[in-house]
Amino acid sequence: MIGNNPFKAYGYIDTTNHTVQQLQQYADTVAFRQKAGLKGDGCDGSFASKLKKADEYLASGESCGATDSIGIMLRNMDEPTPGHPVTEDFWHNGARVSITKDLIYGNTITIGGSSNPDWIHVSTSVGTVNIDLNDMNSLMKCLDLFSPEDVNAIMHKITEVRQAKEAKSQIDRMDEELVKNDRDKEGGDQNSGEANGKSVDEAVGVISAEEQKHIEEKRDKKFVG
Repeated sequence: MIGNNPFKAYGYIDTTNHTVQQLQQYADTVAFRQKAGLKGDGCDGSFASKLKKADEYLASGESCGATDSIGIMLRNMDEPTPGHPVTEDFWHNGARVSITKDLIYGNTITIGGSSNPDWIHVSTSVGTVNIDLNDMNSLMKCLDLFSPEDVNAIMHKITEVRQAKEAKSQIDRMDEELVKNDRDKEGGDQNSGEANGKSVDEAVGVISAEEQKHIEEKRDKKFVG
């Protein structure tokens, strides 16, 4: 650093704003070309020419539309008519993608699909995206077709659904444990009662037999004596 100026070591840097001069130069060039009968504005790629084109584009009310692949494909597809949706199927990175434009149901984008599908439906800026949770490989191959905002919405929905499924699974397991514990308790009480009743009956039966035997012995001795 020289003289406390970090830029002096690298030469002089002009920070002057030349926008006004550039615009004036561009206007003079356009006027000269018109007088000379030349067509166009002689766009030289300068800031002034780009600024003018940007202003004209903004004033036209047009927009560049979607920049993601799905949005571009939707714009290039034919428009549907009542009762006649328009569908286009293609393969992307080895994954099957189907796009449908429908006047009633709107746009739908279906990605992949397994033999045992578990579909979820995600609302995005380009339409409803149908995703098979049992075929996440296809989704991962097709994420580059969507804008960052839509990718975020898709991943958020997947996380939300998985958390809900896990919570439901935990509740179901708890219910099964409670039912099993109740059955075990009822079965234990019943078995205990049966065991106690059997032992009492057996005890009563043994005592009765002994009493009967004593009675018969006494009776025999009495007759003999």
